[in-house]
Amino acid sequence: MTSPEVTMAPSSRVENIPVTARRVVYLSPTSAPYHVPTLETLYRCIGEGFTVVMLRHPRLDISRVALGMGTFPRRLVRGLSFSLSRFSDEGRESPFWFLLSSSLPLVLASLKPEVVISANFNTWSLTSILMGYPTVLSWEGTQHTERTVGPWRTRLRRWIAKRAKAFVVNGILSRSYLMDTVGVPGDRITEGFMCPEPPPKHVRCGPRMLHPGDRLRCLFVGQMIGRKGVPHLLHAAQLLDRRLGEEGQFEVLLLGDGPERSGYERLAQELGIQNRVHFAGYVPPEQVWRYYEQAHLFVLPTLQDNWPLVVPEAMSTGLPVLLSKRAGSVPDLIREGENGYSFVPEDHESLASHMEEYVRNPHLIRRHGERSLEIVSSYNPKRAANAFLWAVANAKEGTAS
Repeated sequence: MTSPEVTMAPSSRVENIPVTARRVVYLSPTSAPYHVPTLETLYRCIGEGFTVVMLRHPRLDISRVALGMGTFPRRLVRGLSFSLSRFSDEGRESPFWFLLSSSLPLVLASLKPEVVISANFNTWSLTSILMGYPTVLSWEGTQHTERTVGPWRTRLRRWIAKRAKAFVVNGILSRSYLMDTVGVPGDRITEGFMCPEPPPKHVRCGPRMLHPGDRLRCLFVGQMIGRKGVPHLLHAAQLLDRRLGEEGQFEVLLLGDGPERSGYERLAQELGIQNRVHFAGYVPPEQVWRYYEQAHLFVLPTLQDNWPLVVPEAMSTGLPVLLSKRAGSVPDLIREGENGYSFVPEDHESLASHMEEYVRNPHLIRRHGERSLEIVSSYNPKRAANAFLWAVANAKEGTAS
C-alpha cells in the first residue's frame, strides 16, 4: 500500500519524502563506516528521535570507532556475533549471522520506536518483528551471492519477509532476489540505500586523458583474497602484453593486501608480466583517492560481490569501469560501451580486448569517464535517505491499515 504522497522511485531530494515517524531505530550491528553519510542524513531529517543501535565489540578499539562515527544518537549493546556458513569450491559463501544480545529487547522497549530499520534476515530483525514493531529490512544479496543458501534458511527468510512491512535494497538484482526467491511483492521494495563516500574536496574529479607516451594505468582496489578474481586480471594482462608487444603502453596497479598476495606476485612473475604489474599493498582509505586520480581505467574481476563500493568511488572521480558480471551492481552502474563494459571473469580474452580498446582508442577514456560521472551522480546520501524514508512511510501506513 503506497501513500499518494510517496513515490515508488524516490528522487534524489530528501524533501520529497515526508517524515512520517519521529521515533525510528536503526539496527546496525556491524557499524560499517560506509553507512555513516546515510545515517547522518536520516538523523537530519528525522531529528532526535532517530537512534542507531550497534553491537558492542569485544575489541575496545572497534567499539571506539563505532562511538566516534558521525553525530547521530546511538546505543551500543552487549552481545555475541558469529556466523555459520556453507562452503563451496570458492570458499565461504552466504554467511548466516547469529546476533545474540539479551539487552536488545530492553533497549528497543526503552526507545519505543514507531518503526525499526534492520539489516538483513538476522536475529535482530527477528527480535524486532516478534516484539511487534513495524520493521523495515535493508538487503544487499543477489541470486548469485545467495546461491548456497539452503532450503531451511530460505523458508526462514520467507517467514520474516511476510511480517516485515517494507524493504530497501541496493539495486536491481537484490530486488529480483527478494521477489523471485523470497516472494516479496514489488510494491514493498525500493532501491537505493547504497552510496559511495563522496570524494574529498582536494581530489581532482573529472574525465582522464591519455597523453602521447603515457601508459594506460589500470587500477584494482580490493582484498587479496580468492573471491576478488585477481588471477583473472593477471592472465588478461598477459594476453594484452602479448598482443601489444614491448611497445604496448599499459600497466596494472593493484591496491590491497591479504593472504593471497604473495601467490599473486609469484603468478605475475610466472606469466612474465612482473614489469607490467605493481602491487602497492595496503593503502589507508583516505589515501586511495590519489590512486583513483592517477588511474585511467578501473578494473574489478570479482567472483562474488553484492554491490562493491569501490566501483562508484572510482566512477565519482571520472574513471571508466570494467566490471565482472558477478558483481551485483552491473545493471545499476554499467552502461555497456558508454561508461565501460561488464565481462565474465574467466573469459580472459574478453577482458584483455576491453583493456586493449582503451589503449588503441584513448579518446574513449574521456568519453566513458564523463558518462561514469553522470551515472554515479544520483548515488548520494540524499537518495539513500529517501529510500529509507519511503520505506518508513509505507511501514507506518501498512500498520495503520
